[in-house]
Amino acid sequence: MSYSASTADASVHVPPPRADIEPPAPAAHCPDLGAWAFCWRSLVEVSRTFSKPIEMLSPNLRAATACGYLICRIADTIEDDETLSNRERDALFAAMLEVLEDGAAPDTFIQLAAGLSGRPCELRLARNIDQVMRVFRALAPQHQKVCVTWAGEMIRGMGLYARREPGEDGLVLLRTLSDLERYCYFVAGTVGQMLTGLFLAEMPDISQARIRQMRANAEDFGLGLQLVNILKDQTEDLGRGWCFIPQTLWDTQEMEPRDMLDPAMRSSAHQTVAPVFERAHHCLFNALEFTLGIPPEQVEMRLFCILPLWMAARTLRHARGNDAMFIADAPVKISRAEVTELIAQALESAGDDPALRAQFAALIDA
Repeated sequence: MSYSASTADASVHVPPPRADIEPPAPAAHCPDLGAWAFCWRSLVEVSRTFSKPIEMLSPNLRAATACGYLICRIADTIEDDETLSNRERDALFAAMLEVLEDGAAPDTFIQLAAGLSGRPCELRLARNIDQVMRVFRALAPQHQKVCVTWAGEMIRGMGLYARREPGEDGLVLLRTLSDLERYCYFVAGTVGQMLTGLFLAEMPDISQARIRQMRANAEDFGLGLQLVNILKDQTEDLGRGWCFIPQTLWDTQEMEPRDMLDPAMRSSAHQTVAPVFERAHHCLFNALEFTLGIPPEQVEMRLFCILPLWMAARTLRHARGNDAMFIADAPVKISRAEVTELIAQALESAGDDPALRAQFAALIDA
């Protein structure tokens, strides 16, 4: 398999993806098995967590979902690179949109991506976007259209928020709960919409009632997962100069964001984030409704949604009232044993709505 020439010229050496990761079956009519292998190995390296449920999907839907995820992950790498100026980030986003929406050759984007900073697996992915696009352009036209629409919306929204300037304390801070929800829509609600479009394209006989149920809850599926990540990663975000808990919430407790690190302020910090917990809780219940909108016989699609949803619900319960949220390098996460148990529960009950409702309630509220 060939790699973009610009990779060799980049300031940071990026090794090829691990050859020991065996890709699953490609989509029908995949023109380039080498490109598919690159995509799958990149997916596993950038997110082993999401690669597992994606692997459960049928080959065509698996390829579409994998490509959609990788495109979004490239945009996320651009958004998160603190070394970029606004001008450099704008140029990268613009070049990416030209590749995605206009079918432009990826050469300009690849040249610009040589200056990115980040984890080696993320840099390799961005600098070899041509490999992703080879697989993407062979997808069903409807799958391509869905990904282009919602990834484009995400990229434009990221571009808006990435231009926010830090305050006097050096932090980029969201202003209100509405501001937080708008940000989460761009970075995660769009993913819920993308998944809905991809799933519905594979279910031509689905009822209108189920379509309405999925569409009504699609954005909250993404928002719920994103809000849980924001709550559990507060000190990590603070360390890179961002705070996603809005200023208006800190004002209610007469606090500044960095006060969360002070053990004497823990009680006030918990009160500050309580409204975000409530919103996350609400969104995760809507995410369950999104999942149950998928027909029970579509076990693979349901499992794709259930696995991250179950982990998010359990993580939210674990984080609530947990001082570790406000302690640097004290991760708020569930154990591997719990993850294994959640997967077993999901596999056993994926087509049983009452059992899924009972499991979810026990995970999030017990």
